[in-house]
Amino acid sequence: MNSFFQIETWIQLLNQYKEFGLIIPILLALIESFIPALPLIGIVAINISAHGFFVGFITSYVGNVLGSIIVFYFFRGIIKQYFLDRFYHGKRLAQILHWVENQHPIFLFFLSCLAFTPSAFINMSFGLSGYKKRQFLISIVLGKFIMILSLSLFGQSLSHIQTQPLFIIFSVILLIIVYLLSKYLSTSSNFHNIHKN
Repeated sequence: MNSFFQIETWIQLLNQYKEFGLIIPILLALIESFIPALPLIGIVAINISAHGFFVGFITSYVGNVLGSIIVFYFFRGIIKQYFLDRFYHGKRLAQILHWVENQHPIFLFFLSCLAFTPSAFINMSFGLSGYKKRQFLISIVLGKFIMILSLSLFGQSLSHIQTQPLFIIFSVILLIIVYLLSKYLSTSSNFHNIHKN
């Protein structure tokens, strides 16, 4: 059971399914958009280790962006009317959707850049709101690029931990900074309270 949580186990699994091409690594990153409990940083590290930096980065990026878009359009096109017709009278939901609709695209871009923000909640809440589709897509595509790139650099550093320990130390410090920046942005924008409730 412990082997299930080891990166080597997933790398071996990916190697077994290489005949499927790039579908499996893309699906791994895509599923994270639906299941918040899955660690994106681990998925990116696995893709990098199994397929190299460039392919691992591209597959992780494409999969994660596609997942966000699918969740957004699913809640916008299918869930929204059913959900809002029955629950929009709730004051709390109205506050959340009002807060979402008034966010600047730059704010969504910064949220998408940070690896420690709840992407599933972002995709669902922006999908349920009246937020403009074009603004959402542009912010997500650009923000996810930076986020996946930073995670890919960290994943790449894991393979050099024996020969270049300073690189992994730098990567860990960078991730800590990103985490603290995520917490600051969430607190200053009241996003933490919106998501918590």
